[in-house]
Amino acid sequence: MGTFEFILGIIALTTLGTFLSNWQRAKHGYPITDDMGNVISRETGTQAQAHEARIEALEKRLAVLERIATDRGVQTADQIDALRQLDQLDRLDKARRARETNR
Repeated sequence: MGTFEFILGIIALTTLGTFLSNWQRAKHGYPITDDMGNVISRETGTQAQAHEARIEALEKRLAVLERIATDRGVQTADQIDALRQLDQLDRLDKARRARETNR
């Protein structure tokens, strides 16, 4: 066994030992800590739900941005014009109703 294999063996044993130690600590309810001694905790309850809701909202926004980026300019312009026409029709309809109620 050469020096290189010896060093790899030490690294493998250290990694395996750390993994097993953390697994045993988690299994028996002890807090897991990082290299600096800070306790690592799982998100639970409302905090996790808030993060999930925010991620979902961001995914929806990303889908809209992807659709805008991949749409042809003509299609987008046609959709905007259709919305403007709906606005104009709504205004004309409201004006007609106002005239009918004033009679």
